[in-house]
Amino acid sequence: ETSWPVTSFTTEVANISPELHLFGRIETPHHARLSAAIQAEVLHLHIREGQHVTRGELLVSLDRSEEDLRLQQKEAELVDSEAQLQEITRDITTDQQVLAHMLALHKLTESKAQRLQTLNNKHLIATEQLENTLQEVARQGIELARQQALVDNGPQRQSRASAAVASANAAYENQRLNLDRTEIRAPFDGRVSGLLVSPGDRVQQGQALLSLYDINALQVRVPIPSSAIDIMKQALETDTPITARLQQSKLQVTLVQLASEIDRGKSGVDGIFTVVDETATLELGRAVNLSIALPQVANVIAVPLLSIYDNIRVYSIEEGRLHSIPIEPVGRRISHTGDLEVLVSADLLKPGLAILATDLPKATSGLKVHVINEAEAQVAAESDPIKTT
Repeated sequence: ETSWPVTSFTTEVANISPELHLFGRIETPHHARLSAAIQAEVLHLHIREGQHVTRGELLVSLDRSEEDLRLQQKEAELVDSEAQLQEITRDITTDQQVLAHMLALHKLTESKAQRLQTLNNKHLIATEQLENTLQEVARQGIELARQQALVDNGPQRQSRASAAVASANAAYENQRLNLDRTEIRAPFDGRVSGLLVSPGDRVQQGQALLSLYDINALQVRVPIPSSAIDIMKQALETDTPITARLQQSKLQVTLVQLASEIDRGKSGVDGIFTVVDETATLELGRAVNLSIALPQVANVIAVPLLSIYDNIRVYSIEEGRLHSIPIEPVGRRISHTGDLEVLVSADLLKPGLAILATDLPKATSGLKVHVINEAEAQVAAESDPIKTT
């Protein structure tokens, strides 16, 4: 009977974090397209594409000559409206004084008319003189009514003039803002992702000049398989951290939320991971490979992938014979040596068992084997690839 040379490992029960190896993409919720607030010519670009900028840094300068002229015009309009308000205020004071004099004069004329009426009744004066005085009273009454109306309308005229001053002042301040808008500055610390204009371009109001993304708000969007969604939801609800490593840069990211909807054509939702290292320099839109560490699973055994047969069993080695043992996989991980290991429940595997670690095509219960070390297994594989792998 042939005895097959094999390698083995000894089972050890531990609490181990399963790992997911997925692809994601770098993105950010803070990706701004900075636009021109005015119509002007681009004078100078102070930055280059891909350059890091700080909050408040000057990015683009627009020609301010036209806005300077508009500011002078708005300032002149403001001065004119203020002068009109002052003139109306003085006119109101004068109208009130004139009204007081007209009232006094009207009273005197009415008194005169009353005296003449008495004299006329005694036939001491001519009727024509009385009529002339009564006509004067009527004329003064008409003028008095007009002057009273002018005084009554004074507050409305003053309000309109004050509103005109406020409007002119608002237009002046808005023009000052437009003058400030000839300098486009960074709204946050970020990196320039694109330049859309060149010096000499005539830009319109609302036209995009450049795009900028916040380097302190980078995140990785990762499609999560449906089998891991419940685990991640529970971890988020219990504030259990789920971290991942970007294999290209070894940066660490942390799960902060799951997307609220499932895209058409996908079975799972997207996980949002934030970049922990704020000094990281990652390109927006870059595809990355992540190794995600899930919460620890208690009482599991890490089994090399070569030891798994048909995804449902392993073979123990007892007294030189193989014995089939069913397993229940609960996850996977990459070992410290870089090998893929399957995590299986320890309910059916006892600690300290010798488990077949060789990919043996004829593996079956009862097969006779003998354990050799790694060096001997390498020699056997090279001399007889049919017996060992």
